[in-house]
Amino acid sequence: MTEKKDYYSILGVSKEASEDEIKKAYRKLAMECHPDRWANGTEAEKKAAESKFKDVAEAYEVLSDPQKRAQYDNGGMDFDFGGFDPMDIFMRMGGMSGFGGGFGGGFGSMFGGRRVNKGSDVHVEVMLTLEEAYSGGKRTIQVQKDKVCAYCNGHGTNDGKGHKCPVCHGSGMEVEVRVSANQRFTQTHICSKCHGTGMATSFKTCYKCGGRGLVSEWAIEEVDVPRGIADGMAFKEDGKGNACENGINGDLIVHVKIAPNQYFERPDPINLIHYESVPFAEVLLGFKKEFKCIDGSKVTVNAKELTKPGEAFIFKGKGMPNVMAGGGYGDYAVVINYELPKKLTNKQRELLENFYK
Repeated sequence: MTEKKDYYSILGVSKEASEDEIKKAYRKLAMECHPDRWANGTEAEKKAAESKFKDVAEAYEVLSDPQKRAQYDNGGMDFDFGGFDPMDIFMRMGGMSGFGGGFGGGFGSMFGGRRVNKGSDVHVEVMLTLEEAYSGGKRTIQVQKDKVCAYCNGHGTNDGKGHKCPVCHGSGMEVEVRVSANQRFTQTHICSKCHGTGMATSFKTCYKCGGRGLVSEWAIEEVDVPRGIADGMAFKEDGKGNACENGINGDLIVHVKIAPNQYFERPDPINLIHYESVPFAEVLLGFKKEFKCIDGSKVTVNAKELTKPGEAFIFKGKGMPNVMAGGGYGDYAVVINYELPKKLTNKQRELLENFYK
């Protein structure tokens, strides 16, 4: 006889717990022991996590149903968990998005023979001007990605309906039960009928997607460019990547290239430089000039006589926004060089010769 599990203890709630308390407890524990969270753990840790994940799912399946809960409280334990997949409950509760976000390591692991529950990321490169990088904000880009097939609603079938494997009931795994010496043993292995896909084989595949449930299409996406982003950086747009059969999209990873600017140079992510060549006479005698800034304003350089070649005039806070620190601006430097005349007139030569005598 199978030992009765203490579902209240598994969820860590009292027998008087409300429906909301049971739901809250399940969500907390499901996040803690979800197999993806333990993808980098030891084999023992992975098995323990999967076992606990299944136990908390069974506990929630019973205690969240008033009839099953009453049956359980009265000593009954005759619940049919044949073909039961704990991931079904997790996805029914909203999957990763319904549990307050994702796990740092991604969602590539397998559990119970199911395929990944998050679509793959889409990588795209965009070219921005320096001015666009300065201002940031909304931009529209064209992206090719997988979308749920509109003809079959993602089922991959020609009739647009889901056809679960009759053996594993869509889980992709078979549960073999053996009884020996009054003990009950269960063993899980890949379904021999559907070979782990969870789908029945006696249906026609969708003519549009070829049974994938997904089609590759071009889409226009609006992305939010961070202010001050630099060449070679990337940012992420959650949920705008490839779709998958379970309805949770991957992410869109936008890699940024900054087009060369003829007026400004950007030696690092936050500072800007403008190189200005002035006539040799102005270097000697001094000058006053206005220069444009990346934000559209202007600054004034008031150079005294005998300005040294390569001298820099620094304007604090007139550079690029600091994308890494989330605030503040870099500096803007106007660097002065001089232009030599291509040819001296006789008068100029005479004046210079007399000047240095």
